Amino acid sequence: MRLKDRTVIVTGGGRNLGRASAELFAREGAAVVVADRNAADAKETADAIAKAGGRALPVEADVTDEASCHAMVAAAEKEFGALHGIFNNAGIMMPDDEGPEETPLASWDKTMAVNLTGVFLGCRAAIPAMLRAGGGAIVNMASMAAFVGSATPQLAYATSKGGVVAL
Repeated sequence: MRLKDRTVIVTGGGRNLGRASAELFAREGAAVVVADRNAADAKETADAIAKAGGRALPVEADVTDEASCHAMVAAAEKEFGALHGIFNNAGIMMPDDEGPEETPLASWDKTMAVNLTGVFLGCRAAIPAMLRAGGGAIVNMASMAAFVGSATPQLAYATSKGGVVAL
């Protein structure tokens, strides 16, 4: 129960690695805010946590929108009294993300918005709440692609994850 009496937000918490992380944090005693752009996925994860005896709040959130990030933090504080951590996990990889000549600008922009700006906005919203709580922890999800690239061209993805490492 390493996270007993702690509240943590997991962005992209509705599925895959985000869901597994939210469930693990809950097993370790945390109250978890399952933030996901898909409200049904967030609810499904939160319900699974509650069924296992944990505490969770599903929150529909768009990490590319600053007001949405502040709203997920406000929901955490309102429901659980404080915020002690955020796992900035939400991320995407566009199917048409290739090299610099082929990747559409719209795919580049969307990848950067979710994978890099989303991490920045999550930190920006969470830090004041964590300071109010007396401190906390931030975990930002990057990728090995930030360091070594990829076997297939994924320029925007690798670049965005390199930015997360620098952040």
